[in-house]
Amino acid sequence: MLTKYFLGHKKALIIGGVILAIVLTLFPMIYRTWAFGSDAWGLTVIALLDPEEVPWNPLDSNSLAIRPAAAYWLLTHSDWPYERCGKAMSAMDGCSQPLINFVGASLDTHDSGSIMRRRGYELLRHFAARGESVNDYYNGFAPVHEAVLYADIDYLRALLKLGADPGLPIDRPEKDFHGFDAFEFAAFLESRDQEVFRDVRRELEAW
Repeated sequence: MLTKYFLGHKKALIIGGVILAIVLTLFPMIYRTWAFGSDAWGLTVIALLDPEEVPWNPLDSNSLAIRPAAAYWLLTHSDWPYERCGKAMSAMDGCSQPLINFVGASLDTHDSGSIMRRRGYELLRHFAARGESVNDYYNGFAPVHEAVLYADIDYLRALLKLGADPGLPIDRPEKDFHGFDAFEFAAFLESRDQEVFRDVRRELEAW
């Protein structure tokens, strides 16, 4: 009887130890996911990641308990990410950046035609449909100014279709281009690098 008790107790300790080891192994990945993906900004970052950059291995410091496709689904089907700023993004002051600007800044990091870039444009349209302004400023630039600066014609065209105002002035008093609208900014940049910015200016003028 006593032997059976000790065997049962030993089995319970082994099972408990295994469960504890699993919890301790998974905890960093789960905590990282919650800290980074508990708001719209963090979920946007995850949604625009290449799935191959998000390993399943919980021991990998880049692992997350959520896939990019799932992050995108949450952004487009739930209101809760927009109601808070999570721990990680608060620490980086990321939530001070308007979501349209936030997405736009990431678009030129992906190849044209990639699923991440297509998803980025889908998020632009989704955020605009939610009421996010396409004309909000961040560091003195509206999104249309950033599109010109990045020489990203696809982004510029998407913003204009969503109602961005190319006549807004840049608010950077310390810069030579302070007060320039998108047309003037494009012409200014073209004077510095004609090959890169010529098409940007033409796109604006055609609009």
